[in-house]
Amino acid sequence: MKSNRKFSKDEEAVSPVIGVILMVAITVILAAVIAAFVFGMGGNLTPAPPSASVTASNNAVDDTLDIIIEHTGGDLIKGSEWKISVVAEGGSPRYVTSTASDDFQVGGQIIVVGTVKSVDDGEPWNFTSQGVPWSYSGDDFDPGNKYDVKIVHIPSNSMVLNTVVEVRP
Repeated sequence: MKSNRKFSKDEEAVSPVIGVILMVAITVILAAVIAAFVFGMGGNLTPAPPSASVTASNNAVDDTLDIIIEHTGGDLIKGSEWKISVVAEGGSPRYVTSTASDDFQVGGQIIVVGTVKSVDDGEPWNFTSQGVPWSYSGDDFDPGNKYDVKIVHIPSNSMVLNTVVEVRP
């Protein structure tokens, strides 16, 4: 026998096998992407909270028992998209929702005199935002006591401010 026979490669079967493997892989990936969107795994589409720097402090300018909340930088917080709670430390939050005209912008101040009880009950809770007074029910602040101050961005349900302030005369 002669050894100079040429070895021929039988490559006919290789190409169809690779083709089938690639088609199966593409089908699996496509099915996974479609399933992610159909079953809601594509991500949460809730609005992002505003990026705002908000501080709360005791009013050290005079002897008034109040808390000053200041918007010191960042995004505008649109009116009717935020709510505020000021209660004695450790108490359950009681929120008052802003109105459409209550945009809280950089440089704006909220002056709070007293805690929130409810919107329809008893003594006035004085609230001033950008010079516009609000009146809600509440109790006067007690000197030396601490109060939880919270502002929540409603569409994203995110805390914009969550702090404790001691009220001093």
